[in-house]
Amino acid sequence: MQLHHLLTGSYTNTTLFLLAFDSVSRTLSLNSTVPGYGLHQFVTSNSAKNRIYATAMSEPPRLFSWSVDENFKFNHLHTVNITSSACYVSDDGQYAFSAGGPTAHVHALDQDGGIDQLVDEIDLLPSEEIERVDKTRNAVLYGAHAFDVNVNNKAFIPDLGMNSIYMYDIAANGSATLLSINLSPTEGPRNTYPSKDGRLLYVITEHSQWLDVYEIGNTQLKHVQRGSAIPNNVRGEFTFRSNTVQPSRDGRYLFTSSRSWNSPGANGYVAAFALNETGYLVEEAALTFYEAPVSLGSAGGLRVAPWTDETNCDPNGLTDYMYLSDTSEGWMFIVGWTPSNASLGLIASYRYIDNTSPYEATWLD
Repeated sequence: MQLHHLLTGSYTNTTLFLLAFDSVSRTLSLNSTVPGYGLHQFVTSNSAKNRIYATAMSEPPRLFSWSVDENFKFNHLHTVNITSSACYVSDDGQYAFSAGGPTAHVHALDQDGGIDQLVDEIDLLPSEEIERVDKTRNAVLYGAHAFDVNVNNKAFIPDLGMNSIYMYDIAANGSATLLSINLSPTEGPRNTYPSKDGRLLYVITEHSQWLDVYEIGNTQLKHVQRGSAIPNNVRGEFTFRSNTVQPSRDGRYLFTSSRSWNSPGANGYVAAFALNETGYLVEEAALTFYEAPVSLGSAGGLRVAPWTDETNCDPNGLTDYMYLSDTSEGWMFIVGWTPSNASLGLIASYRYIDNTSPYEATWLD
C-alpha cells in the first residue's frame, strides 16, 4: 500500500485534518477535514486505529473521542469534562490517561471504545491549592504534560514545574497509587516513553534539551544515561524547547524533536540515537541530527509511522517515516530515517492554509 493517512489536530483551528501521504510520489496532501469541538492540539489513536482520542487547548477543559472506519468516516462518541486542560492523552485498551497542569485523570473506556466515566483524578499539587491555581492551557507550560503506563502497570507523569517525574501504580480498577516523585537531574521533563519490556523509561526535557534514560524500579526511577537532543554547537547559542521522544519500529533507535524558541535564525531539530539490545543508549551522543527548514514554532510534534514501506525495494533504504509538525509557518513534514548510513532527511511536506497551525497527529494506516 502506497497511500497512508494521518489525522492532525491544530493549535489554532477547531477542525481536524486528514492528510494522505503517498510513499511512491513522496507527496503529502489534504484528504478531508473533520469537524472538531475545540483546539485539538493533540490527537492519538488506539492500537486498532479505529478510535481517536483528543485533548483541547480551548475552554472548558475536555477530552474527546471518535470512532473511525476503514473508509475514514468519523463518528463522535463522547465528550467528557476534566478539571484542567490536558496536554496529552494515552490509552491501554481499558482506560484513558490524561494530564495537564495541576491534575491528571483516568477514565474508563466504554464498550464502544469511547472515553467515558472518570475512574480517578490525581492532584499533582496539594488539594487545597487546586481550586485557586491556573487550570487553563497555560498551566501545561509549568505543570504536567503526559501520562504514560507501561506493561507492568507503572505510570509516569512528567511535571515541568516540579521538575520531577511522578511514578504511580495503576490497579486493575484504574485507580492510581503514588509510588514516588523523582527529581529530574536535567531541567523540565516533558514527555516520556516506556520501553516495551517495562525496564526503562525515556524522558525528553523541554527546557534543557536532554534525552534522559531511567531504570524503572519497583517504586522509583534511577537515572542512568543522558544524551543531547540538539547539536553541541547550538547549545547555549540559541534557546530551544524539546518536545518528543519516540522509538523506531524495530526498537533499535530513538528519535527526539526540538524547536527553537524565540530565537530568530535558529531552526528545529530531530535527533537519532542508537539503542543496544537491552534498550540502553549505545553512546550518549546522537548518531545524527536533521535540521528542519523552520523553527517549528511551538510544535515539534513527532510520531513514527507504524507501517512497513512496501514500495521501497532497496533493502538499505528508508526503514522509518515520521511526521514533524510546525506552527511557525503551518507545515507538516514527513522525515525519513535510513539506518544504513544513519541519516534523516525530508521526504514530503504540506503547508496548511488560513493561518492553521498543526500540532500533533496520529497515523491511521
